[in-house]
Amino acid sequence: MFDEKELVKELQSLGLDSKSAKVYLALLGIGETGSSKLIKETGLHGQYVYNSLEKLEKEGLVQHVVKRGRKKFSAKSPLALVRVAEEQKIRAENLVSDLNKFITLPPEQISETYQGRESYVSKEFELIKKAPDGCELLIIGGSGDRFNEEMGKNLKRYMHFQHHKNIQIRYIGSEEQRDVMPELHGPRHNFKIKYLPGFFTGEVNTNIWPDTLTFNIYGEPVTQFVMHNKTIAQSYKQFFETLWKIARE
Repeated sequence: MFDEKELVKELQSLGLDSKSAKVYLALLGIGETGSSKLIKETGLHGQYVYNSLEKLEKEGLVQHVVKRGRKKFSAKSPLALVRVAEEQKIRAENLVSDLNKFITLPPEQISETYQGRESYVSKEFELIKKAPDGCELLIIGGSGDRFNEEMGKNLKRYMHFQHHKNIQIRYIGSEEQRDVMPELHGPRHNFKIKYLPGFFTGEVNTNIWPDTLTFNIYGEPVTQFVMHNKTIAQSYKQFFETLWKIARE
């Protein structure tokens, strides 16, 4: 049984408004139908349904035929959503290219803040995709670490990228995590962990990439601070190595 509210949120993340998402889901479930049945099925005002159908047709997610003088609508395959996402990606990349012309700070001084699960997950994938093959990710975590929980169904795909790019992970956690970490992570590829007694039991962890540093605050909602600065990242790497030497396996 699917969660309609969750699916509507997922469709909204691809750029659909909530009403268009509801109409598209209804069409997937009903099949070819007229607007009257859609109005009844979605519980939306007729004008909202008509507007949504027009938007969905422009996006290439819905099509219609005329039978006996009446329009019959049907949803196209959900695979069409991949094309929508790709078009959004291209538009975003073009926008970034234009906006970069206005940036006055050098790249190494840029910092960013992301809030909410979707933004957090998206940034984590961006970081691992841009990371050099064979590099190392250093993590200073703790008992409040909710990475797996926040990644949810995206975790398997993230681990695929890690394995494919041969990225090594070293993790320093608190002693309180010792009993739960094997069950939480299982036989994870290229993953090493050590523990420090009573170390970092709060809701924050630190990720150290070769040229980027991130602070992840696992509150409600999750918040991530990202600093693109190789010098600072390397400085934190030295701090990590000092802790790694005294941590216990």
